[in-house]
Amino acid sequence: MVLTNNEFAGTATLDSPVPTIRIYSPDHDSANSTDSSEIIYTPPESVINMAPPDSETPVTPSASSPEGPVMIAAFHGPAPPPPVTEANISIREYIYFLPYPLPPGTPVPYSHNLPHKNPVNLPSHQFEPTCTLVLTSPAATFVDVRLFKPLYPGDVGLLPNRGESHRLEWAFAGRSTSAPIEIPDWENVSHSTWTHWLDSRYPVGMGKAQPPVDEGDMYPINPELTLEHGHAFHPSFNAVKSHEEMWRDVPLTSTNDRGTRIAIVMRVQADTHGVRGVVVRVGQYVQGVLMQGEKCTVERWEFDDSGEGVEAMRWKRIARTGDGFLPCAVAFRPEIVAVGGVVKYGDFEWRVEEAWEWKVEDEEDEEA
Repeated sequence: MVLTNNEFAGTATLDSPVPTIRIYSPDHDSANSTDSSEIIYTPPESVINMAPPDSETPVTPSASSPEGPVMIAAFHGPAPPPPVTEANISIREYIYFLPYPLPPGTPVPYSHNLPHKNPVNLPSHQFEPTCTLVLTSPAATFVDVRLFKPLYPGDVGLLPNRGESHRLEWAFAGRSTSAPIEIPDWENVSHSTWTHWLDSRYPVGMGKAQPPVDEGDMYPINPELTLEHGHAFHPSFNAVKSHEEMWRDVPLTSTNDRGTRIAIVMRVQADTHGVRGVVVRVGQYVQGVLMQGEKCTVERWEFDDSGEGVEAMRWKRIARTGDGFLPCAVAFRPEIVAVGGVVKYGDFEWRVEEAWEWKVEDEEDEEA
């Protein structure tokens, strides 16, 4: 069977005690890969698919917001960490650089008042050279992928999708934490830390320096926008700079007839071979990052809510850099995914760490 970019197939084999499921990725015919290997998904020994909202599966409210989403979790095998935050999709509106340390008396945050207020006479406008998307799971696992907008005449399209490695600005994945802090004249400010378990700028297993601490203070500007203020070493300046990043929350949408949201996390780790990878699905987006030594592969997929047909066939790859392979297609099949399941592709084995399905309470009230 020859599959086009928009085709998808899956078959189950029953010749083993635990049935395996073969999944054909929509991107097997990509310009970067001639590998025809199949993705093999092996469920945990006790398979109970992700429960629909009308099932009798116990539900767990979000730990951080009792009135928030109700999690209907597929706890098969080792249970994932309890939810510590609401699943989140965010895009970066801009990044703005300031001196480090800041001149005395510099107001923080600074950039959201430009160009009307500019007491330190810094550049008068914010800018965004990338298309940056961050997906964060209910257990605070995140994937952050930052892709340069077109830089050269030969760059085709807003996003790279043929493996153009020079279009990757930065990609990293790990766990995030957040705690409230007191800031004069501000409410609901928090300090967040993102621990980089893998980072496109730091090869795996080569005895080199580890990613530095990544942290910032988060100032809520309005219900959709949050401004991050922090400082870090920035390779483009070869110096430590203060920075401000404006983040916009994107509403999660359902991709199924039940009206539920989905979140899935898969991970691979083989440090002795220089391999680490994470794939995260939150709602209508899937992103993955794979490090193989110094080589980095990233992918970004989005659900086409304007299409018709089977859910798994309506996912579109909208970005790709590198020449490795990421099993993002497994995240298109939440009905088969369970915590503890194993995803095998070639020599790589990915393990499902989180699998969540939930429905927002006010939506349930509307349907009732």
